[in-house]
Amino acid sequence: MAQLTAHWAILGKTPESLDDYGVIGCSTGAITNAEFGMWLKAFTSGTMEPKALPRVATSYFTADLDNEPWLGLSRQAEPESQDGFQRPYAMTYYVCVRWADVAAEPVSYRALHEALMKGNFSGDAPFQLALAAYDERRLAGEVNATARRAAALLLTGKPVCVVRAGHLSSERRLDFLDAVAALLPYGFRATLAASTWTNSASRHRIRLSFSEVPPTRGTWELPWEAGEPAESYPAQALLYEKELARYKGEDLRELMRWLATLTEPRDFDDLSHRAAASRLLRERTSEAGQQTSVSVEELLRQCRESIANADAQRLGVLNAQLAQRARARVPDQDRKAYRAFVRANPVRPPEWPAGAVAVPTFFEHLLGLLYAAPMRAVDVEEMLFDLGPEPDLPPALLATMGRIQPRSAPSGRLLIASLRGPEHLQKVLDSMSEDELFHVAVESRNRKVLNVVIAEADRRALSTDPRGMEAVKYALTRHCYLIETISSICAAEESILALRYLLWVSHRRQLTSADIEEILLNLDHPPRTFLLAMVAECAPGTASTLLRGAAAGAVRELGLTGTRVANGVTAGLDRMTAPEDDGRERWYRRRASRLLGKVLVGMSIVLGIAAALALWLRL
Repeated sequence: MAQLTAHWAILGKTPESLDDYGVIGCSTGAITNAEFGMWLKAFTSGTMEPKALPRVATSYFTADLDNEPWLGLSRQAEPESQDGFQRPYAMTYYVCVRWADVAAEPVSYRALHEALMKGNFSGDAPFQLALAAYDERRLAGEVNATARRAAALLLTGKPVCVVRAGHLSSERRLDFLDAVAALLPYGFRATLAASTWTNSASRHRIRLSFSEVPPTRGTWELPWEAGEPAESYPAQALLYEKELARYKGEDLRELMRWLATLTEPRDFDDLSHRAAASRLLRERTSEAGQQTSVSVEELLRQCRESIANADAQRLGVLNAQLAQRARARVPDQDRKAYRAFVRANPVRPPEWPAGAVAVPTFFEHLLGLLYAAPMRAVDVEEMLFDLGPEPDLPPALLATMGRIQPRSAPSGRLLIASLRGPEHLQKVLDSMSEDELFHVAVESRNRKVLNVVIAEADRRALSTDPRGMEAVKYALTRHCYLIETISSICAAEESILALRYLLWVSHRRQLTSADIEEILLNLDHPPRTFLLAMVAECAPGTASTLLRGAAAGAVRELGLTGTRVANGVTAGLDRMTAPEDDGRERWYRRRASRLLGKVLVGMSIVLGIAAALALWLRL
């Protein structure tokens, strides 16, 4: 996502005023109020019909202060108020950015328009625009025969007006203008004024537009449903259109990536600039055809040299060939060979082209060649081994990983996001439920993914929302506390420590008898590492519960429920868990019992003698 500083202005009126249109608000600094008014009025296209609004238009100018070129975009909104003559009037919101900024990181008209809609047109300071990345996939999806012909006709130097397109929405027309511009070297945007609608009866400086009524003269009239080219079309336009028609699907997207690297400002009024565009396209098409027999290793060597020499134009041509190889079915054995070649011949771009489109595009195709799609966690780890350790990853490669992240497997997305930074990782994690989170850990069987998942589970369990810990606990139970995954990637000691941590995360206290019964009820055959982890986390007085739970699980696992063996195990558990007397206490009890017996016998003898004596005395 690009961050650009935008200067802005509002062209319109104030409610109930008798004034004509003028700049009623603007930013201060690089461009004056008078300059804003001059350039906004220079690129108007006549009185607009209500059905043509909102109207989006691009413009360009050179600031008087420092002779610096600028690119602008305006949106003329539907009337909401009336002036002093009770006439509705439309407000035009305008932003402009330095050409040097959009040349360093290409942006589309759609992205600029979406950023304008979020702009803060108040105060007097410029504001920051957050623009979506240049998306050649979306642009390529908007290309049709009419777009190819419009791009070709623009290279004749005459304006192009698309007619019979009143059924298209303003957004669809803007996308068309964007696609046409993407079929030309990016530098032509420096002098391309385009509009989603114009009034053909008015004189204007718009070079590419839509109109309901065909222009009278000096402009190519192009029907929306383009048929066979007219006889009046020049040969150079027909040739450019024919060359463009060769590109479909990924080849077209790759062509747009390459064209986006040609950022040197170009002028439609300059015959040499127009001729150079046609020549570059022919050379690219011809060279791509000649290189089909070159080995992948040789192709990679040439790419590496182009990057080292900062030859973006040459790299753009090679990228097209690399894309063809990456799209083909690549055997696993070949992928391994290519990875070995890259390890032996590392790619380390100079610092200055790292932000250029061609270099991230090279890495995108390179990853497609070296690893099967979608990229998984194991692929990301292999990438770090093949292309360089994590701290030394080229910035262009990190930018590429951001482009392929959405198309990667969930485990790959997690690791790629972790490489890009904490904010990217948290964004991916926030999009996943607890169940999805643990499923990724189970499926990937990757140590780094496991660490990320456990840390996130701990964070959610600690959240202020009491449902957080319950959700974590439920998901962990469903996924059997990741026992199998942890056991497969960790040694015994590490497994026990990890399992203890998960038990703590899910309960946040020592395990009670109720906890133990609940855990073991859902585990038919817990491994010894898990049982030891439970022992280490059990509360006092829970030994009997843990023993009975483990024994019951073993009975279930062996299919012995309800048998005599199970009954015997239950009886044994009862004996084992019954209170046991101390041996010394039993000895004292037996001795006391014997002594008491002797005392009772002695007393009975004495009483007998006393009774006999009493009887004798009485007689």
